[in-house]
Amino acid sequence: MTELRVPKLNNNDTEYLLVEWLAEDGAGVVKGDPVVVLETSKAAEELMAEAGGVLRRTAETGATCRPGDVIAHISDGSAPPDPGAATDGSAAPPAADDPGAAAGGGSGPIVTAPAQALIDEHGVDPARIRALGKKVIKRTDVLALLETGTGTGDARPLPPVQRAVAAAVTRSHQTIPAAFTAVKLDAGPAIARARALGKEVRALIGLPELLVAAVASLHGQFPMCFAEPVAADPLAVRPSTAPNVGVTVDVGNGLYVPVLRDAGHLSVKEIAERLTAYRTKAAQGAFREDDLAGGNIVVTLHTDTAVLLAVPIVFPGQTCALSLCAPQHEFALDPAGNVVKRTTVTLGLAFDHRLVNGREAAMFLNAIRKAITP
Repeated sequence: MTELRVPKLNNNDTEYLLVEWLAEDGAGVVKGDPVVVLETSKAAEELMAEAGGVLRRTAETGATCRPGDVIAHISDGSAPPDPGAATDGSAAPPAADDPGAAAGGGSGPIVTAPAQALIDEHGVDPARIRALGKKVIKRTDVLALLETGTGTGDARPLPPVQRAVAAAVTRSHQTIPAAFTAVKLDAGPAIARARALGKEVRALIGLPELLVAAVASLHGQFPMCFAEPVAADPLAVRPSTAPNVGVTVDVGNGLYVPVLRDAGHLSVKEIAERLTAYRTKAAQGAFREDDLAGGNIVVTLHTDTAVLLAVPIVFPGQTCALSLCAPQHEFALDPAGNVVKRTTVTLGLAFDHRLVNGREAAMFLNAIRKAITP
């Protein structure tokens, strides 16, 4: 008999919501089949059957699960364990009077316990909950109603994506003594190169794609900028085996940082295609935890033309974060003393000053400048 346990899906959440079972209780499953969907603060994640056999659930839709909880057993066809029996580390199904039980005496949708707590706290009209037309009402559904002013209170909780951002920012400021330096890049040649390359490979290529490629190419030359501080000893680091570059994506419904794994082995066209796919996922809210995990350096993009300088946070577990601001037009003197118009961008680097010094930060930035415009 095999236990289906909840894995640790990310570093920001200590519990997850069981959103949907993809296999019926008592159904036969094959190893590798997706059987259940868990929701974190940023993404939905499917768990696969680790063995073939008969699935017996020990947790119901709407349950709050923690890493290590047993939510199902997969037997070889013999008598399964009693789903109602309590086992250490397992998530018990909700009782009939649990807030996660179906609303409206069984005729309405199932309201998860976290969602019911928000409904009670903010006095959301039950009719509006039923009007959503969903079989399962999750905390995120209630948050969406609160964001449109359907609650009676003035206070509105942050949506899940922003709560995850808040947790990362708070932890970063509490634990990482960050420093910051910036350089100005004459972006005209790089923009021209990006346009020419885009026409050549028939892809949408701009400065962000060139920057990701440049950063990844410097992994071997600046290993400390990609290293992982050891949690037990923040003055020790664990070198990374490949440049896994996170890139900020915000299309108006929350900030995400999907990761381009082993970006040093990706062409600029492949980088462009993956970033385009990530923007689509952001618009659809379709990120998986696997898309967002594993980064060892971050590139933050600031496209508003009024933003001249941006200081990114260093994500916990990383040592550096780069910022790229929008192109600016200015007049300057060329080598002959003539006034010329040029396009510049500001490239900044926030870094954990315990592990990276200012000299190395400046060398890293200047190496990126040369790599973008070889």
